[in-house]
Amino acid sequence: MGHRLSRIVTRTGDQGQTSLGNGLRVDKDSPTITTLGTVDELNSWIGVLIALSKSEPMKQLFTLVQHDLFDLGAQISVPGTPLLSEAHLLRIERNFEEANSGLDMLKDFILPGGAPASAFAHVARTVCRRAERQLCSLLETEATASGVLSDTAPAAESFGLCYLNRLSDLLFVVARAENRADGRADVLWERGKSLATAAMA
Repeated sequence: MGHRLSRIVTRTGDQGQTSLGNGLRVDKDSPTITTLGTVDELNSWIGVLIALSKSEPMKQLFTLVQHDLFDLGAQISVPGTPLLSEAHLLRIERNFEEANSGLDMLKDFILPGGAPASAFAHVARTVCRRAERQLCSLLETEATASGVLSDTAPAAESFGLCYLNRLSDLLFVVARAENRADGRADVLWERGKSLATAAMA
């Protein structure tokens, strides 16, 4: 039988520290916990996207993504744990191609908005980019601390970075797909619109 979370309130973190998956105690504002928190935030926003999407295939796709993000969190919590793999990246890339295949080519920048599911996909996209930046900084910090300076992250961690990069791209095209499914056009950025409006006031 798997491990059960029988106690949620443990009081062990009352002094501003918490435990990683390998048992190491760290400050709650450490780079590792900050990165884990952002991955958790991303997962929560994707939960909102699942709740709002009217597409069953999209719900199934992002339910798998939520499981992937839990694996990524475990990988961050126990460095070197090979949970994400090339197969995960290939699945995300395939999802991207499928979601993008029915969309018109973009000629202008788009603004976050439109259908609720589209707007929240954009929120998830920006949080995903933040998680990617924080994971990149975390890996650089760990490499410096260990004395192993390299432009290439270890394989397990590298898959995590690549996964977040691919996922943010997927969320962008899904935002467009959700607007299309709702019968809405992309919300386009109009050059000079805010300046022209200000001049008329």
